[in-house]
Amino acid sequence: MPTLLTGANVHTLDPAHPHATGILIDAGRIAAVGDAAQLRATTSGADIIDCRGQTVLPGLVDAHIHATMYADSLAEVDLRQVRSLADAVEAVRAHAAALPPGVWVTGGRWDCNTWEIPGQPDRELLDAALPDRPVALWSIDYHTLWCNGAALRAAGIDEHTPSPRGGEIVRDADGQATGILREDAATIVERLVPAPPIEMRMQRMRAAQQQWLSEGPTGIHDIDGQISSGTWAALREQGIGAGGGQLMRVVKYLRLDELDWAKGIAWRTGDGDAWFTRGGLKLFSDGALGSQTSYMSSPYPGTCDHYGMEIASEDVLCEQITDALMSGLSLAIHAIGDQANHHVLSAFARTRSISREAERIYSRRLRHRIEHVQFVQPDDIARFAELGIVASMQPRHCISDLHLLEALRPDPQLAAYAWGEMAAAGVPVAFGSDGPVEPSDPWAAIYAAMTRADISGDPSTTFQPHRRISAYAAIEAHTAGAAYAAGREKQSGRIMPGMDADLIVVDTDPITGHAGSDSMTGTYESEEALFEHACAVRDLQVDLSIVNGEVAFAR
Repeated sequence: MPTLLTGANVHTLDPAHPHATGILIDAGRIAAVGDAAQLRATTSGADIIDCRGQTVLPGLVDAHIHATMYADSLAEVDLRQVRSLADAVEAVRAHAAALPPGVWVTGGRWDCNTWEIPGQPDRELLDAALPDRPVALWSIDYHTLWCNGAALRAAGIDEHTPSPRGGEIVRDADGQATGILREDAATIVERLVPAPPIEMRMQRMRAAQQQWLSEGPTGIHDIDGQISSGTWAALREQGIGAGGGQLMRVVKYLRLDELDWAKGIAWRTGDGDAWFTRGGLKLFSDGALGSQTSYMSSPYPGTCDHYGMEIASEDVLCEQITDALMSGLSLAIHAIGDQANHHVLSAFARTRSISREAERIYSRRLRHRIEHVQFVQPDDIARFAELGIVASMQPRHCISDLHLLEALRPDPQLAAYAWGEMAAAGVPVAFGSDGPVEPSDPWAAIYAAMTRADISGDPSTTFQPHRRISAYAAIEAHTAGAAYAAGREKQSGRIMPGMDADLIVVDTDPITGHAGSDSMTGTYESEEALFEHACAVRDLQVDLSIVNGEVAFAR
């Protein structure tokens, strides 16, 4: 039976027809968009949803989220709010006391940069609190793992274990492992952590989806890998859509260690269906800003020769890219530092002819992305556009990194979190959260894009205000931009006839909701007006989420 939304303030994001008051949905798709009274007069037997003047937008898409990690994090120890090493260890001890014997303590998301006495932790206090139970705790950026002696012993790490390529086993003056494992060294321990039973993982993923739907996303790009664990397949077996196991649309990316598995089952980017689309291969070029492993062109302050960590050189990237392309896979490559982004762009340029050949062989467009893109050399913005590389960015990083930016003082000549400059140069931009590194709430991310200021709403904290963008542009990056990045721009991202009926109804107009200003373009009569509007967007609530024409969440 068709469904008709009436009494709506619809922002279609369709430049040809930007506004409407009604939407007709039939068989999971948008059948018509226009005047609600006219649609009602020409439609019979439809279920009516009266929006009572509220704003309707395309369902948002989180273009970069670690779904399994996010779902697991809901049940793990959370150290984001602790402000000292001692408090962190006590929180870990208390969490462990509630676990069955022998179960690893995992989670973390600690940020030693915000502790009363900053400085990376070591294993000493963890060993005193939990000498026998393995503990493995991720930093807030998920690029550094803090382990106790039991976890190191389980992994066979001792004074003789060499650091792997692209990683570091941090050691003290005597050569003993301190418990800090950076980048690829962390995988030595990570791969030993027992996975939760599939039933538990499904329960967690269902809870996570329900949270995301309540916040506005009706789809995600799951960048986690671990497809071979079978979680999404098991959820699909429970049913798709409202009442099923898979509640939202998923584009699934793989990790490098899954490439042989992907080849074995002939995984190809773009295959799948409207609910589950096979994405490409996620690679890593560098680390993260907070761990000082993002690869920069100038050394970190306080050092004379520390430029971060080059996890994969340009030559290695070319080899990995070529292998993926000839298997029919697009690429999504992590790069935060400006030098890392420069090398990734060069690798894409060197493999451009191979990409075109792969597109010919597999008869599909392979749309490539760089993930994060936090620092870019100015001339490289044009290279993004010329190569057609999607800038997959997460605005919340900018404001979460304010304390790091003040301490690390990146080169002011670099384009930092340059969403607007990318879009102005013709670079496709897609926004996501990077959850659980950041909260999944997209409205906080849109606030960040609008203000580049602390989440509290303090204008004095603004970082490079000339790089702010409008609410409209930020929402478009969360909708049409994310759709383009996944090759789904003909199916989703705007409210137009023929598109998927994925919609949200919100209690605040995030685009034109502030009088006396042009929030479509980000022009405001005053700084106060900007922050008043941005804070209203930050605090916006989703009242209804519709996926495939069915109500998936109602407040």
